[in-house]
Amino acid sequence: MIQASDHLPPAIKDTISDSNIIRRFQCEGCSERVILRRVIMPFGPNKGKRIEVTYGCRCEDIEIGRQVLRNKAKREKEKLFQLFDQNSLINADLKESVFESYVPKNDSQVVAKQSTESYTEHFSLTAPGNLLLTGSYGLGKSHLAVSVLKGVLDQGHTGIFISVPKLLTKLKATYNKNSQYAEDDLLTVLEQADCLVLDDIGAEHGSDHSGSWSTSKVFEIVDSRIGKHTIFTTNLNGRDLQRKIGERNFSRMMQHTQVLTLNGADHRLRQFTTIQNERNE
Repeated sequence: MIQASDHLPPAIKDTISDSNIIRRFQCEGCSERVILRRVIMPFGPNKGKRIEVTYGCRCEDIEIGRQVLRNKAKREKEKLFQLFDQNSLINADLKESVFESYVPKNDSQVVAKQSTESYTEHFSLTAPGNLLLTGSYGLGKSHLAVSVLKGVLDQGHTGIFISVPKLLTKLKATYNKNSQYAEDDLLTVLEQADCLVLDDIGAEHGSDHSGSWSTSKVFEIVDSRIGKHTIFTTNLNGRDLQRKIGERNFSRMMQHTQVLTLNGADHRLRQFTTIQNERNE
């Protein structure tokens, strides 16, 4: 009987000969049956050289498929991160905030600056921890939070800064049937960020009786971020914040959280007063 292989050129016939099989085994990566052959290169710069070649292994194909899926997920994630940046959920003046431009006026602000710098320097995905910056208006809580976030981004991590009241407005907008994004899309990107700043927490509770929904959404996000870095800022003291969000939610928020309390006069008011005094001189 004439075999089809009898009509092949000798160089090609030699590559499929059973005599050139070194061994057969099951690949641990793809679980396929693999043949390892010793072949002679029939052409090219290495013509005549003996090499070992595997047949049947699908590891490379599987990895290519996985990379395609990773790239797709990355593009979708980047699209959602761009949503927050493009919709100005951080005030324009805050975007310029850096540690170097924060000038502490008293000991509490010195400690806050040093602590946030240290938090940034030692930021690690394997050792998550939270920060709560509390104090009255205009003391630089948001300034320091943005500075941390910029440092984290410079390290190659992902991060989002968002005002809680603006976040809730954005979530409500997803209920519109013409919305480009679903609520779950926004919650997912907030959950996945390596570092999330929730600015002005507690300010979302007004007199419109929407506190129950607001609290539910905020702490749905907080709960989803267990094991990740979250930074909170608030103008409320501990007692008022606890009253606003409830004892149980306050307890969850304080888990693995370092509290930094800033005292002093409003920096913006101080600047305004200085300008007025200069004009009066």
